[in-house]
Amino acid sequence: MKCATLAVVLSVLMLSGCASVPSHTPQLLDWQQREARLQQLTEWRLEGRFAIKTASDSWSGSLYWQQRDKAYDINLSGPFGQGAVRLTGDPYRVVLNTSEGELVGHEGPEQLMYEALGWRIPISSLQYWAVGHPDPAKSPPLVTLDEFERIASLQQGEWHVSYPRYRLFQQIELPGKIVIKNQQLRVRLVIDHWLQPEE
Repeated sequence: MKCATLAVVLSVLMLSGCASVPSHTPQLLDWQQREARLQQLTEWRLEGRFAIKTASDSWSGSLYWQQRDKAYDINLSGPFGQGAVRLTGDPYRVVLNTSEGELVGHEGPEQLMYEALGWRIPISSLQYWAVGHPDPAKSPPLVTLDEFERIASLQQGEWHVSYPRYRLFQQIELPGKIVIKNQQLRVRLVIDHWLQPEE
């Protein structure tokens, strides 16, 4: 009985140990070096999952996001493709496609998503937060770095952003998980793949 109990305890400890081991060796860079690299990363693509929660509603599904400088192409879809939403745009024009049709706006993606879906998600800032960098167009952030001088969390405006996990992509560490929240909304992003933009 004691042997069986010991085996169970050892198994749990081994699983716990495996779960805490990062998938790569964290890079030995200071924040200024990391920031310089992140500022050069203006084109990327990610695939992953999202979960959005408000006081009265929640939605989760898959996420595809391609960023080319200021132009973005974001796809959100629920299980089996249900409730698919595609948001494309640049600083001058935003187009939102849903199963109910197409909306075009010129006041930014946040306003168009709020009109269509009722959520004020900070898409303009997320293009920077997604790669682990503060939004340079917003108020100076309050940044907390982890032991490897990566951003552990930042507070910018009304939004608090935390980074529990990083992944390695093209010799630079990018977030593997991001949690964004304010008093009305909580958004969790899990990035499964960082990729080169599609042609």
